Amino acid sequence: MSVELSTSFSPDYAVVPGQHLAAVLAVKGMSQAELAVRIGRPQKTVNEIIKGKAAITPDTALQLERALGISAKTWNGLEASYQLQLAEQRDRARLEEYADWVERLPIAELRRRGQLPETDSKIDLVRRCLKFFGIDSPESLSASSTVASFRQSPAFEPDDLAMCAWLRLGELEAESIECEPYDRGKFRSLLDRLRELTRESDRVRIKKTLQDECRKCGVAVCFTTELRHTHVSGAARWIAPDKAMIQLSCRYKSDDHFWFTFFHECGHILLHGKKEGFLEGKETSSREEEEANDFAANHLIPRQALFGLMRERPLSEERLIRFAEHIGVAPGIVVGQLQKRKRLVQVTPLNKLKKFSFDLAAI
Repeated sequence: MSVELSTSFSPDYAVVPGQHLAAVLAVKGMSQAELAVRIGRPQKTVNEIIKGKAAITPDTALQLERALGISAKTWNGLEASYQLQLAEQRDRARLEEYADWVERLPIAELRRRGQLPETDSKIDLVRRCLKFFGIDSPESLSASSTVASFRQSPAFEPDDLAMCAWLRLGELEAESIECEPYDRGKFRSLLDRLRELTRESDRVRIKKTLQDECRKCGVAVCFTTELRHTHVSGAARWIAPDKAMIQLSCRYKSDDHFWFTFFHECGHILLHGKKEGFLEGKETSSREEEEANDFAANHLIPRQALFGLMRERPLSEERLIRFAEHIGVAPGIVVGQLQKRKRLVQVTPLNKLKKFSFDLAAI
């Protein structure tokens, strides 16, 4: 008499493999004592397997195959399925403890961005949030690749889950961007050419050019609209020994802020260590931040040229336009740098030289 067992049955409760064994013995009219003799095991062992007190080991599975004509793979599959069901039950109880953590995450915004599906199950939501971050528990987040490198950044607060989520969104995008191995010299030379891009008016072309050209140098450029309460402009870090990433939120939506932030992050990549991460958004001060600020400012407008302009009186719209054309940058950048140097007030008619609605993250 042949007996077929299926391992495709997946109930929502743990099924002891021994129940299948008991059913096979009943069909065959074989007692536990006889099976014990056939496989050379104590009857107590057979009884414990049937009651779920002992597992079906690979050795036992081979013995059952010879005694009952049902493959060892089937018995092993039943045991593995049972153990997995038990683990899932234990895991479910553990995940229930993370309900408060999930409530602190920007769930609605992550759903709008297609990262989390709608679900009525709190446990399923916890499970999907952990998967989004690529971690097994909330405690693992601070040590994960998403946030670990930002511990020394003055702008980073480890308990800011909205910031962690924003960083993770950029990380996921960067992972999907194929880059050539990082080449510092090539990247530094590229920035001289990208400076000319500030005069381009086609935002789609700007975004594509930045991503395509930086990718060839080993730098993934990501555009991630900020999440509420993050107040972040950009971030820079390494996601592999030969791959860096720059994440931009385009928060201020003007060309002068955008380009300063971009070159600021480039400064971090070129000047600072691969184990460090840098966030820009809050008013912070550190040696690295000052170095990145100087790099961005001097790259956009050579220091001596800017200081010479600052000494002129008055600064008319026509003069700023001619100056911008002479050094090869957008006039809005000149306005922005003069405002940073307190040579122009923030509210000035010259702001019309800036390009607003410069939100490349929305494209």
